[in-house]
Amino acid sequence: MSKALIVEDESSIASELSGLLTSNGWIAEVATSGADCLQMLDQFSYDLLLLDWNLPDITGLEICKKFRAGGGVIPIIFITGQSGIDYKESGFDAGSDDYITKPFDGRELMARIRNVMRRPQTIVKADAVSVGTLSLNTLRRTLSEGEKAVQLTQVECNLLDFLARHSGQAFTTAQLFASVWHSDSESSEETVRVHIRVLRRKLELAGLPPILAHRRGFGYSIATP
Repeated sequence: MSKALIVEDESSIASELSGLLTSNGWIAEVATSGADCLQMLDQFSYDLLLLDWNLPDITGLEICKKFRAGGGVIPIIFITGQSGIDYKESGFDAGSDDYITKPFDGRELMARIRNVMRRPQTIVKADAVSVGTLSLNTLRRTLSEGEKAVQLTQVECNLLDFLARHSGQAFTTAQLFASVWHSDSESSEETVRVHIRVLRRKLELAGLPPILAHRRGFGYSIATP
């Protein structure tokens, strides 16, 4: 499951955006200031940044410049009331991928998100994802092979989805925690290990192949056949 950071200081708009993304299968987190945004981008991993222009401390334009200057590559969409061509030109020059003005239509925004997520650095989210030799349905939260299937919790589904979208890569518990769990979660890295143990047991009981591999010093990945 993809994870977005919404940077918006107006609570009603932030709530609207969060609800829109969540209903479309995203994990959505909110920062209400530029400082919070930069801190969250530094500490956690995201797949998309929805960025307001006018913030109480740092402008969205400055955030965009800082993030790109630091090597940030995830798509950035400005969502702002600034509709002038000078603002749009400045936003694109700073490294944004798209620009939509308020008030916006939710369907248009999701269409723009799907478009920017087709960039080579990201992978388009699909309802069915291959996880090793298995198929993960992210809407129904099921993992299956033929007639054998197991029901997953949302966190288990998010975890497998993330690993599947980064097939061939290994991730430490810290990296998985930062990428899959909400940044305000009161859990810890031990939670990642617990979920992986439970997942492995579920697969075993369902007669499905063990697809979660662990390599000491590197981390967890999807096992290759």
